[in-house]
This record gives sequence, structure tokens and C-alpha cells, in this order.
Amino acid sequence: MTGLAVGPGLRRAPALRVTLLLRCALYLGPLSVAVAAAGLLGSLPWQVPAGTLVLGWSVTQILTGTGAVVARRGGAGAGTRLVGLGFLTAAALWCAFVLLTPTAMTGAAPGRAIAVGVCGLVSLASVTAALVGRSEAAVVRWSLPCWLLAAVSVAGAIGDTWAARVPVTLLLPIAVTAAAFRAFRPAFRRTATLVLRGDELRGAVGRAVLGAGQAASAVLLWRAGPPAATSPAVLPLLAAAPVLEALIGWHRRQVESSLDVAESDEEHREHVGGVTVVTVAALLPPLAAGIALALAAYQLPAGVIGAREGVLAVAGGILLSGVLAITLLLAARGRTFVAALLAVAPPLAAVTAPLVPSLPLDPLRTVVAILAATHLVGLLTVAHTAADPRRTS
Repeated sequence: MTGLAVGPGLRRAPALRVTLLLRCALYLGPLSVAVAAAGLLGSLPWQVPAGTLVLGWSVTQILTGTGAVVARRGGAGAGTRLVGLGFLTAAALWCAFVLLTPTAMTGAAPGRAIAVGVCGLVSLASVTAALVGRSEAAVVRWSLPCWLLAAVSVAGAIGDTWAARVPVTLLLPIAVTAAAFRAFRPAFRRTATLVLRGDELRGAVGRAVLGAGQAASAVLLWRAGPPAATSPAVLPLLAAAPVLEALIGWHRRQVESSLDVAESDEEHREHVGGVTVVTVAALLPPLAAGIALALAAYQLPAGVIGAREGVLAVAGGILLSGVLAITLLLAARGRTFVAALLAVAPPLAAVTAPLVPSLPLDPLRTVVAILAATHLVGLLTVAHTAADPRRTS
């Protein structure tokens, strides 16, 4: 980004298109781990993968921002070391949670729940460390064994006898550890340990709430209906990932570059106004498509309830992708606490919905309606915030 110095130990960021491809490939690492471990995850209570997602994504949101700040000031080693300490703390909290929680929520064998949670946290830690240390390409290469194990797992699930004999569950921790070793290699360099300032710590708290709300919204949509019906919701979320990266990266670069090249405040405000129009226009299609699909679901014949739930789940996934884009964009503009409030709104509304007698009893329908309302409120918030000509933070 123009106008920002590159800290010691960091390489200059690659072009935006290259960055998008690397980010998309990087996030395939945790996804492939989840696919490879699908059999084990299916044997555990749903609270285990849900808890891992909420905890892991919250820590990822905290440490991506604070780690980048530390890396700019003290180098990649200091940033990745902070990421490592943060995820070690998260792993300890997960182990304590499993050991202190009733077996009805974590399963009769706590060792399995601990292993699944730690493996998921390590996978997300590798992504975070790669982003902070600017080692995306290297970590993607070291994550290829995870992709291969996911492919083998899928082949075994559909009946390939050779693939079914591969000990995926035993090999997966080794593959995850290898990727983590490469991601955290800069942490072993000798660099100064930096202390975060008060405003940075407050921002970390906001990002923790933001991440927890985003993950809880995904869990909410997943649990709103039968797993077979709500699983299609993952598809729009996966498709939205590169679009989210492109939109947020483009928006930030446009606003920051205008601060460097605009010759007057009026010219800068005019440029930011144009960026705002494009940004809001890019966030409108998910809202329109999600509402249109939700309405179309109830035009299906009454006898195809499963198809109706599948269409509703896709509509919810599209709306959730828009909510994620809105909250991440607001956080990128320094409105972290506003983004956090929007992110936690759907889970809180879902908890209070049964207290309102006039609302529908269908959980999936209620969740889709809540996501649509959150998206609309978030869109208006972005229209107001994105037009603010001040520097992003």
C-alpha cells in the first residue's frame, strides 16, 4: 500500500492479483484439513467443530491485525512469534475447555476432541503466520500434503478401495505440523519483542468479538437445518472468498492512494465518493440474490421440502458472505467495533427470536431473515462509513 513503509525483515507485498491467488490457495489449507478429517469430525458432537471454528477464527482475527502491526515495526520474526504465542494460549484454553466440559458436548474420548481442536488451531495458525510474515507462497507449497490427504479422503469416501486403506487420520497431523513449521520459521529469528499500545489492544478486543460473531453466524446457519440441507451454504462462502479479498484490497488501496496523490481535500472527497459508490454497488448483488433465492424457495412444490431447505441454505450462504464482506470492510476502515456489533447481531437475534411469538418457528427461515436484515443494515453502514474521507486505520 502506498505511503506505508516496509518494516525490517519484511518483503514488499506482491501485486494485488497475485496476492488474491495466494490468499485463496492459503485458505484451502484449513479447508482441506477439515475435509480430510470429516470422518473423525462426524463421530464427535457438533460442539467440537463449532467450538474450534469460533475459537480459531476469533484468534485469527485478533492476531492477523496485531501481528501485522508488530511485523511492520519489528520484522516478520516478531510478528510470527506473537502469532505463535497467541495460538499456544488458544490451544491451552481449548484443552481446558474439553477437560472441564461434560462429555455430552465433547464426546466420551476427550483425547479425540483435544486432537481435533489442536489440529484445527494449528492449521489456522499457519495461515495467520503466513499472512503476518508474508510467506504465503511458501506455506501454500508446504500445505500441498494436506490437499492430497483431502483428495484421498474424498476418494475413499466414494468407494475407492486403495484410497480407503491410506491412514489419513494418522498422516494428517504430520502434514499440518509440516506446514506450521514452515509458517513459523521466521519466529526463531532474533528480533526485539514489541509491546502493543493501548489503542492496538482495544482493537484486538474488537477483532476478537468480530471473529467470534462471524464464526458463530456460520455455525448458526449450519445448525439451522439438517446437515444435508445446510451443507450447500458452504459453496457461496467459498466462491465469495476471492471476491472479498479483491473488494477489500481494492477499496483500501483506492482510499489510501488518494491521500497520496490528491491535490486538495475536495479532490480527495470526490475520489472517495466514487469509491463508495462502487463499493456499495459490489455489496448489493449478494443481498438481492439471497432475498430472491429465499423467495424462490417457497415457490417450489410443497412435496420437495428437502429442495426448499437446500435453496434456503444457499440463500443464507450468499447473505452470510455479504455480511462477512461488510464486517471485514468496516474493520479494514478502522470501524472495528461497528463491525463487531454487526457480526454478533445474527447470533444474538437468533437467541432472542424464540421469545417473539410472531416470528416463524422454522429455524432456517428465521436465520435467513436475520441475515438479510443484518446485510441491509450493514450495507447502509458501509455507505455512510466508506464515504468518510479520513485515513483508514
